[in-house]
Amino acid sequence: MASTAEGNRHLIPGSPAGILWAYSLGVGATGCLPELPQWPLWLLASGSLLLLAWLLRPLRSLLPLALALVLGASWALWHNHRALADRLPMAQHSADFLLPVEVVSLPRRGGGGARDSAPASPADLRFTARVLAREAAWPVPDSFAGQRLLLTWYRAPPDVVGKLTGGSAWLLPVRLKRPRGTVNPHAFDYEGWLLREGIYATGYVRPADGEPRLLGQRRGVAAWRQGLRERLERQGPPRLELVSALLLGDRGGLAREDQRLLRSTGTAHLVAISGLHVGMVAGFFLLASGILVRGLGAAGLRCFAGLPAACALAAAGLYTLLAGAPLSAQRALVMTAIFLLALIWRRRLSGWLAYALALAVVLTLQPLAIFSPGFWLSFIAVAALMLAFAGRRKVGQGKQPGPVRRGLRWLADMTRGQWAVTLGLLVPSLYLFSGASAIALGVNLVAIPWVGFGILPLLMLGTLFGDSVIGITLVGLAGEQLDQLMALLGYLDGAGAWQPMGFVAGVAGLALSAIALLILSLPRGVPGRHIGWTFVLLVAVPATFPARQWGGGLQVTIFDVGQGLAVLVAADGDYLLYDAGPSSRSGWNAGEAILVPYLLEEGVGALDTLVVSHGDRDHRGGLGGVLAGVPVATLLAPGTLADRLEPPPATDASACLAGQEIGRGGLTARVLWPMAPSVSGEENDHSCVLLLEWRSRRILLAGDISAAVEKQLLASNPGFEPVDLVVAPHHGSRTSSSPGFVYWARPRSVVFSAGFRHHFGHPHPDVVARYREAGAKLFNTADTGALEFSWDGVNAEPSVKTARSFPRFWLLQSVKK
Repeated sequence: MASTAEGNRHLIPGSPAGILWAYSLGVGATGCLPELPQWPLWLLASGSLLLLAWLLRPLRSLLPLALALVLGASWALWHNHRALADRLPMAQHSADFLLPVEVVSLPRRGGGGARDSAPASPADLRFTARVLAREAAWPVPDSFAGQRLLLTWYRAPPDVVGKLTGGSAWLLPVRLKRPRGTVNPHAFDYEGWLLREGIYATGYVRPADGEPRLLGQRRGVAAWRQGLRERLERQGPPRLELVSALLLGDRGGLAREDQRLLRSTGTAHLVAISGLHVGMVAGFFLLASGILVRGLGAAGLRCFAGLPAACALAAAGLYTLLAGAPLSAQRALVMTAIFLLALIWRRRLSGWLAYALALAVVLTLQPLAIFSPGFWLSFIAVAALMLAFAGRRKVGQGKQPGPVRRGLRWLADMTRGQWAVTLGLLVPSLYLFSGASAIALGVNLVAIPWVGFGILPLLMLGTLFGDSVIGITLVGLAGEQLDQLMALLGYLDGAGAWQPMGFVAGVAGLALSAIALLILSLPRGVPGRHIGWTFVLLVAVPATFPARQWGGGLQVTIFDVGQGLAVLVAADGDYLLYDAGPSSRSGWNAGEAILVPYLLEEGVGALDTLVVSHGDRDHRGGLGGVLAGVPVATLLAPGTLADRLEPPPATDASACLAGQEIGRGGLTARVLWPMAPSVSGEENDHSCVLLLEWRSRRILLAGDISAAVEKQLLASNPGFEPVDLVVAPHHGSRTSSSPGFVYWARPRSVVFSAGFRHHFGHPHPDVVARYREAGAKLFNTADTGALEFSWDGVNAEPSVKTARSFPRFWLLQSVKK
């Protein structure tokens, strides 16, 4: 255990590693602040902390740690303030510009699927571009030069699809928007991702405002990657889309069925370039070049002792460039470089000191990395390996075994390391993704080394040999292995269904799981190591139960889905979803991206009722994602639309018709509209209107009905009692929420579900004024993010939570702007 004791010396406060830990803590803690302090306040607070550490003698020994903490926090504060300021000003939101740009990513075709180098039809293209420096030929605002834009070219002509490639320069008429996204609990934080990626603005190409013009041919790293993608397309290996994803980080061509299969079996991380891939490439080339160097040494040829580490570092750097240098790969390259440079320079560097140094360097380069799941997965995986091999006898100590025993030991170490990584990542994966595949543990024990030591090296070597017979053969072999791997995953798919484990995602489950895995990862011989299995049993049984069951209250969640609608109503164990949000031509849909993650995280294993108000895509676009993600007992839609939705066999579909009552327990849903069973269900005025009642609380959901239908509702429902909450019809359109309807409903609160500064202009100012004059409290999901109204059955006033009040400084900044 000598090495363990040696490593522990680097964990004490006064050690170099301790100072690095304090610095990293300062960087990370600053990023977690709900609001960034201004510099005068920060200087006062940090100065007071340092002065206190100096004046109090018992704390004086902690002064180096305090200095490191303040230094890290100051750096993060400066970086985060700059990141917020380095975005398109709100005054220029939705403004049009003519900009010279260079395409710095591989353009992705909307909707995925197979690519065609000479497409015959228009296509949606999504790409990242960098604004070129200002020149006399075209005026560029000074603040734009060098900035990164995330652009979409809708229905790009076929000739443009072939020319808009990585590294090409264009003069484009674009409409830009300040980086912003929908904000929902448990959903992907798109706005935070844009901030981490350094995106100055999002937008789209507007050919109607000017003719886009190609300024120059391909150049740079993006052009090199584009050439490699085109070479792969010419060679046509098996599983081309997976080969491109693994080698170039280009997942735009992945079929939806392949994506589903990878998620179901817990192997989706294999095609998402991360620290795992960079580490596997470095590990393979370190091992292979080490064997080569030893062979040369046995033949009497002397080589530089650090050659294996240098080869591994070069391979890791090359792979990072091939993959487009995403932030996850950059982090892994920094971590790998620190460990490998220590080998090259033959410096005696403690594992934990190297670990702390890598953490500090990564957070210096990327202070917002703490919000990336890949950051945690990468560092936890390395920590698991270090714990698993702590105290092991070093190479050269004792009698050297023969080649057979060395091979067996290498195999045992590989298995042990893979087991440690798999176990180590289990807890953070459960916390981050609220579930796991039932077979992920076993599958990854096979799949990760298969990809890392079989497929990736073949792809790397095949790339080096280019279009030669050797290169084509190696890439083809890699494609065949990927095909075999996917066939294996398909065979195991039935047993690998994703299992939501809400309890483990909770604080108690996370703590128990972490303790269990920490104990089990300790080296053999440590007393009490097997106690860890007791904690595993404590977690395993409750992990099969939902994280939360609503009871004793009514909760209405209006999701932030942009220009669309999705409302979840929960009361006494009854769950009703009204509309499923929009979908886009790219394949994105709110059901899969927003609603299902929320339902699984909150422990909702099934929906009792799903109501599709009408056939518009902004209301039913996410239906397929919801039906694929959770079981639904009853599906309601107006008129003949219910039959055309093609629900699963286990779902009972029927038409909603005025007079129906749905519900169980304390929640009742009464259908107020439509009056006729034969409507198409496509038009706004065919919307299914629901009145939800729970005890004395009343909620009105009216879809996209117009003032004409509102008039009929007033006539057929005289003496209508006031409602506690209404979701404004048609997102607050001028054609709805007539004065008579507002007086008839007399809502205490009204919610507008609308897109941020959408071109439709919802909600209309006249409608907003109408509800305000009626005394209603006004909420707009574009400003607040998702809204959660909760009634406890005693108080008439609900408690209201807004997603943008979550403690993230960029969300608060968006509200202020």
